[in-house]
Amino acid sequence: MGALNWNSEITKHNQRLFMQEQTQERIKNAFQNQQEQPPTEFLFVDGAGWTQEPVEPFSLDKFALNGQVAEMRRKMLEDKFVLGQLAIYGQVTVIYAPPNTGKTLLILKLLIDRIESGDIAGKDVFYVNADDNYKGLVNKLELAEKYGFNMLSPGHNGFESKKFLEYLSRMVKDDSAKGKIIILDTLKKFTELMDKKAASDFMKVGREFIANGGTLILLAHTNKKRDAEGKVVFGGTSDIVDDVDCAYMLDAMKAGPFDTIRTVLFENIKSRGDVVKSAGYSYLMAAPSYSALIESVKPIIEEEAAAAKLKDIFNYQLEKDAPVINAVIEAIEQGITLKTEVIDYVHKNAGSSKKAINTVLTTYDGTNRHKPQMALFAG
Repeated sequence: MGALNWNSEITKHNQRLFMQEQTQERIKNAFQNQQEQPPTEFLFVDGAGWTQEPVEPFSLDKFALNGQVAEMRRKMLEDKFVLGQLAIYGQVTVIYAPPNTGKTLLILKLLIDRIESGDIAGKDVFYVNADDNYKGLVNKLELAEKYGFNMLSPGHNGFESKKFLEYLSRMVKDDSAKGKIIILDTLKKFTELMDKKAASDFMKVGREFIANGGTLILLAHTNKKRDAEGKVVFGGTSDIVDDVDCAYMLDAMKAGPFDTIRTVLFENIKSRGDVVKSAGYSYLMAAPSYSALIESVKPIIEEEAAAAKLKDIFNYQLEKDAPVINAVIEAIEQGITLKTEVIDYVHKNAGSSKKAINTVLTTYDGTNRHKPQMALFAG
């Protein structure tokens, strides 16, 4: 009995050694085969054991667009403008403007002109009015019905601004984006402009919409503070401007107390395509109806736009220099005429540096016929 047990133990021991040798041999062969055969991955099949399937080496071939030109050409849009010569069909365009510049008025006028000319179909336009009161919405809805484009507004007919990206994605998925023109007024109601990730995520979906034949026009506000030259600065992070095809700054020229017409200028800061670098328009500052305001919008010629721009630059500088100018006039009225004494007086009473005061005096002293004279501001 003892001999049987001993023999049984020897047999089990030999079996274990054999299994270990077999396992080591399989591992050795597997490592050798890895150098001669394509990579493999091990799959467990129905509990029956391990099997091996070859895995193809990684290649960029699967990303190649070859063979899809017909489908891509089908989605490609004809080169034409949607708004004046500012926004191109099939692109993302953003227009930044300060409040009360008339951006909605101008965009609607330019849009209506294109619809009336037959360049775009009103039924394909979706104007999302998210920055208006009820009366304003009704006024603009009347225009939409008159000219055949669609007016949407958050809180009406189930439209939700927070679901806008979902709507765009659905249009892309359903292949219904081609030819559709969406105007967002204003962009801040649909994404957080100060949040880089939110702005980037918005533009990612927006670009998918464009890639599938859509057109996006985004209206946005500028910062309250202008730059050192008095120019408006776009609000939020740079992600929107970085990802759009075209970007404009819209600004109103300073109006006098008796002016009845406002002049505005579009200035391009980014473009992909043959858009204009600048464009000027004028419109009535007051009218009996919104339709009358729309009708009052007129383009201005390039020379007038350039003159308006120079005038606005001068007016901004004049406003900036006003404290020093007023102090200089005050000094002259008190009989102080010697330049050094005028500078000392203004420095003491206006708090400006002597260098800045001297610059103002040189700018407005009338010695250059291209510069305004100080006497112009004395009465």
